[in-house]
Amino acid sequence: MITELRIEALTTTASLRACEDLQGVVWGFVEREIVPAVEMRSALHAGGLVAGAFVDGELVGFVYGIPAFAHEDGLAPRGMHSTMLAVAPEARGLGLGRRLKWFQRRWCLERGLPWMTWTFDPLQSGNARLNVEHLGAVAHEYQVDFYGVLGDALSGDFPTDRFVALWRLDAPRVAGRAGDDPYADACRVDGDAPSGRVTRRPGPDVVWALARDAERDAPGPVTLGLDADDVWVAVPRDVGALRREARTDALAWGGALRAASLDLVDRGYEVRAFLDGAYRWSRSAPRQE
Repeated sequence: MITELRIEALTTTASLRACEDLQGVVWGFVEREIVPAVEMRSALHAGGLVAGAFVDGELVGFVYGIPAFAHEDGLAPRGMHSTMLAVAPEARGLGLGRRLKWFQRRWCLERGLPWMTWTFDPLQSGNARLNVEHLGAVAHEYQVDFYGVLGDALSGDFPTDRFVALWRLDAPRVAGRAGDDPYADACRVDGDAPSGRVTRRPGPDVVWALARDAERDAPGPVTLGLDADDVWVAVPRDVGALRREARTDALAWGGALRAASLDLVDRGYEVRAFLDGAYRWSRSAPRQE
């Protein structure tokens, strides 16, 4: 039985070393891919943040972010790029990923940093739900094979295509999800839709750039050049299982999602929702959402 859960900024060498250990546990990184404590310590000195989640005094998760400059129009000059979010397997299901991100948001806003970015695997539906639905981030940037071959437990030797999430920390769609935010305890994820949150799901008449094969967990054909306010793109039910057991299908999903996403980015769409295993891309013109 859990008696204490807390989240706090990490500053000691011992706590940063513990973050090194968690990287190996969570991602199965080879040694050369582990971000060392000395680098995190330097980032702290330069204005970054490492925050840890503790359950009954034991570090079971952390988030790591570094100062960033705006790389597109419409952003304040400075923000944060969040490079890592890890939660130990035995601590999953406690909402620690969300809590760490809300802690990170508050920390940034207190220092006048109004936006945050990070990358995530667009094929991982759990990541999509956290980033787009729970947190209210959007994505209108798609990077092809961003990290190269990682060889970790999640990516193996598959291409590391990534969405770049953009989290406008004081936007209505984000603030509405934060609730009263004692580091995300009050974050509302289902039920009532805060601040106009859109909860509609793909129905029979939606426009699909990429749908799932009706018979199995495989992609259907990709349709490019669609002209609709909202366009839907499906992802596999379990890309991890496909990468382990059905390599051809996993590669097919990656290629199909890449083609659909690059086309939509080029034509001014952005991801604004993830529902029922599919991204909803919408035109990037400002909307009340």
